[in-house]
Amino acid sequence: MIDLKLQVPVTDKVEVDAGTLAAIDRGIKDADEGRIVPIDEVRKMIPKWISKFESQKPR
Repeated sequence: MIDLKLQVPVTDKVEVDAGTLAAIDRGIKDADEGRIVPIDEVRKMIPKWISKFESQKPR
């Protein structure tokens, strides 16, 4: 697993709504329970995500 923590000093307090906190908690629980996608597979998925959202932009 890759450690993506950044060593950045906290300078501002960030407020997060309850829905976002719940989503973060679900993600942490999923990871703890082994429901993850290997980084190599994620890298393959990114171009598909980008093309999907690019095709949805109004022209």
